[in-house]
Amino acid sequence: MNAQVKNALESALLAALVFAVCLWLVLTGDESGGVLRATFGGLGMGVGIIAHIAYVAVALQRAGRSVWPWVVAMVLVPGVSVVAMVLLSSASVEGPEGAEPPRTN
Repeated sequence: MNAQVKNALESALLAALVFAVCLWLVLTGDESGGVLRATFGGLGMGVGIIAHIAYVAVALQRAGRSVWPWVVAMVLVPGVSVVAMVLLSSASVEGPEGAEPPRTN
């Protein structure tokens, strides 16, 4: 896998983790300080999901795939980003640096 694609996918996973932690904070809140916790949790969720979609789009672009159909699908269907990340991580199997693939005649 290309190092730039790998870095973008790792950042996308980190952004998804931020979203999950903020969602957990919002759902497990009690009544004391609920407004402040819900406000910052909601802001964190928004930033996390936008960053996740952006990093997956960067990984798609660096892998040479079309970006906008995937971004529209990620916005409309939540699980599509997982599909895109799996395709990106499994599709690009490379040999050693600078090696050419074997030719068949």
